[in-house]
Amino acid sequence: MGHNIHLESKVIKRFVNKNRQDRYLQFILTQKNRQKFINELPHFRDFNWSLFEALDKNEEQITLMMLKNNKLYEKPCYIISFDPSIDTKTMEVTDAFREVVNFNMGTILVFGDAELVLYGGEEIKSRFISILPK
Repeated sequence: MGHNIHLESKVIKRFVNKNRQDRYLQFILTQKNRQKFINELPHFRDFNWSLFEALDKNEEQITLMMLKNNKLYEKPCYIISFDPSIDTKTMEVTDAFREVVNFNMGTILVFGDAELVLYGGEEIKSRFISILPK
């Protein structure tokens, strides 16, 4: 199964710096070029970091609480990852947390219609959750 271009486009448009969006939107148009985007995920620098807050610990509990409070818990989670065994998979929220063991590999968990994302990079203390608009 291929990647979800529609949802990946929303993630890029909502959370990536404006000056880098076109580049990544072009990458995801084809599976071959999408790999260029995926290869940057472990050390991704192009998010608009003002839309995120760092998670030191308890990221699963914090994320689950945010999902439940914003009625996103029942919606499936889409995964964009450097890890090919989980990349492009869609699964239930609880399954996503159980399955994504290599979360520090460069992974974005996309909740709902890209209303909330959780990012994990390779560096220590590189887990971030998007801030929900008030």
